[in-house]
Amino acid sequence: MIIHKVLNNNAIVTKEQGQERIIMGPGIAFGKKKKDPVDPTKIEKMFIPSFENAEQFKEILTTTPLDIIDLSEQIISYAEGELKTPFHDYIHVSLTDHLAHAVRLAREQLVVHNRLAEEIRLLYTAEYQIGEWAVAHIEQQLAVSLPKEEAANIALHLYNARQRHPNMATALQTATLLNELREQIEAFFGQTIETTSMTYYRFFTHMKLVLARIEQGQTLHDMDDVILSAVQTRYTDAFRCAENMASWLEQELQTTVPQSEVGYMALHVERIRPDFERGTSYENL
Repeated sequence: MIIHKVLNNNAIVTKEQGQERIIMGPGIAFGKKKKDPVDPTKIEKMFIPSFENAEQFKEILTTTPLDIIDLSEQIISYAEGELKTPFHDYIHVSLTDHLAHAVRLAREQLVVHNRLAEEIRLLYTAEYQIGEWAVAHIEQQLAVSLPKEEAANIALHLYNARQRHPNMATALQTATLLNELREQIEAFFGQTIETTSMTYYRFFTHMKLVLARIEQGQTLHDMDDVILSAVQTRYTDAFRCAENMASWLEQELQTTVPQSEVGYMALHVERIRPDFERGTSYENL
């Protein structure tokens, strides 16, 4: 193999039969120039970037600090090992670009909060745990302090890259819907929810399944009319809150939420209420 272009000391482009490959490895391009042979012992990763991200990939590798690129690749390798799955090549563009921006903000002491962090933590648990490892690793290697929510940002990039056709908007949709439902409960009762509680986790899991069924056009839960009436009578406030949530879902997703599902939602809302006492007043946020 012959070097077609040097991107940085650790990345080169080769070209064979008209097809470009991006090859990475520590010092693979050190002291090298175009048309020099590639040292095969230094090859760690090889990519054939798709047409739409090839130029972005090359630009990232030539404009981003080497320490950020190295950290990004370390995180990707760690994640692939932990998740036992390969990622879409675009992760090498998206995660590296994101980390460069996140570290720059941290060094400028600017904090950007992710309001979906709790939903991402619960939705994409394995990726979130890797995100936590990545945050600690970055802070140790670069001596910067990153916001806690950065674990969620990294998790979202990892989850997205596991999909056959990566689409960040799709990955965000469920988290956004669940976040809105949580905020509706908090606004209705004037309290914040303790999101680490088991009762909230049960509600979260239930609503995640509801959203999946709606998306797939499947039947939602059924509830006996007698039990439904008892829930409506006994848990009046929770039922009204659930009705508001159902109306919002119907409008947002152009679907119909049956009364039986409202009953199940009300039961979960009622179970959450004791956790309000351990939370913070919504009005004081």
